[in-house]
Amino acid sequence: MHPRKFIRDSIGFVFTQYVVRAALMMRGLIAARLLGPQAYGQWNALQLLMDYGVFAPVGTQQGLDQAVPPRMVANDSAGLRSVTRAGLFNILTLSLLFIGGVYLWAGHGAGRILNAWGYLGLSLAMGCILLTNIGYYMLTIMRSHGDISSVSRWYFIQAVIGSAVGLGGIWRFGPWALLWGWFLGTLIATIVAHFPSRHIAPLTPMPSADSRRLIQVGLPMFVYTSSSLVMRSVDRLIVLPTLGTASLGLYSLTVMALTFLLYLPDSITYVLYPQLLRRYSEGGAKPEAIHATVDRVVKGMAIFVPLLCGIAYLFAREAVSLLLPKFIPGVAALRVLCFGAVGLAVSNLASVVLMTVGRQMLLVPAALIATAVGAALDIAAVRLGHGITGVAWATFFTYVVNGSIMLGMAFRGLGESARGVAAALFRSFMPLVLSILLAYALDRYLPWSVPPNNLYRVLRLLLATVLFIPLYAGACVPFSQGLGLRQLVSEFNLPVLGPVLRRILGSPKS
Repeated sequence: MHPRKFIRDSIGFVFTQYVVRAALMMRGLIAARLLGPQAYGQWNALQLLMDYGVFAPVGTQQGLDQAVPPRMVANDSAGLRSVTRAGLFNILTLSLLFIGGVYLWAGHGAGRILNAWGYLGLSLAMGCILLTNIGYYMLTIMRSHGDISSVSRWYFIQAVIGSAVGLGGIWRFGPWALLWGWFLGTLIATIVAHFPSRHIAPLTPMPSADSRRLIQVGLPMFVYTSSSLVMRSVDRLIVLPTLGTASLGLYSLTVMALTFLLYLPDSITYVLYPQLLRRYSEGGAKPEAIHATVDRVVKGMAIFVPLLCGIAYLFAREAVSLLLPKFIPGVAALRVLCFGAVGLAVSNLASVVLMTVGRQMLLVPAALIATAVGAALDIAAVRLGHGITGVAWATFFTYVVNGSIMLGMAFRGLGESARGVAAALFRSFMPLVLSILLAYALDRYLPWSVPPNNLYRVLRLLLATVLFIPLYAGACVPFSQGLGLRQLVSEFNLPVLGPVLRRILGSPKS
């Protein structure tokens, strides 16, 4: 893929995802304000169940990620059709088995979820799971074929319709409007995705030898991603039974913030992964074929994600005070976990690098250990009486340590020496340290720490942001060497902004 197309696909996908995140965040903020911590916690409990349903295909989606690009390179049309039909067979069969297991579990007492939603709510959630898994099958194939715009459209339709229907009915139907909206949004998005994918992602499931191979190939990545989901959600799984639904509602603010912050790095990783696979295959399966690309993306994430985290930290208290006053007890946890996005971002990128270079088996112990450590720390925080803020600190520590380990393994897989890995980790995490220190110092030492009214609150927030961005940017200059900002600006000819940036940065060296 030409660099300009990759940049355009990445920026286009990131832009769409931020529109999606903005819609979902608006839905979350309004829903939280209208429903309150208790009912909002019930909705988040059901969302947890739907999140886990995405992993019902047991590695098939990850296997398709691995199997489709090489067959495209080999121009094997028969093999492509066979592997896609086998993949759909796996996805449908395993999703239905998961749904059946949920109903059996519900029949023997599903606790808080069934008490709040009953079998109708559970059935709608199961419908969302099945439709999402079918949609992800189409998206996986389209992404491998380079059709990022259709992939973006699926997410856009799901989010916009789901949010519009949910918010339109929330005043009358409460959290049920959110569930019906999400079901309709997922249904329509999946129907629309069928048209551009119908020739490359057939809806005719057929078991074959590829069915087993897809699971075998994708299993290591599946174990990692499912364990990563557990690592991302184990804090909520612990908060719900130990601290209650209302505490889960307060803590869910952290989920909202993390999800929004992660869409920039996760979108780039999503677009990058099939390109790494193709470039690695075309380069004779040599790590040096993708080393420069990975290094550049890591440097970019290491600088830009902490910038977003610091701004989120500064905005968190004032935003919650103005918009969600009932959720003020959750602000401390929210501010702590904002910075955890950096650890999650680099670990996700590292995982696809390890998959690309054939070191996927390292993902299994890394994910299991991180999950176990995170659960142990979260439980300890609750038992020591630190509440959701203690859980947030434990989760932040888990994310950063896991990200460091994963990134170190990725650079080793690319052929770096131990010294080179240490230098890469230092470059990657020092911006996070700088962001934390600067954001904390500005928040603590600027005037009006207790604003007398909303005008002073807004002025203080603007002053903190205006100071934070240039101070952070200046501190990160030593870590931006080799990032290629000049080249990026020249490759993607941004209107209006492009000429201004070129004058500031100068022309790229040939």
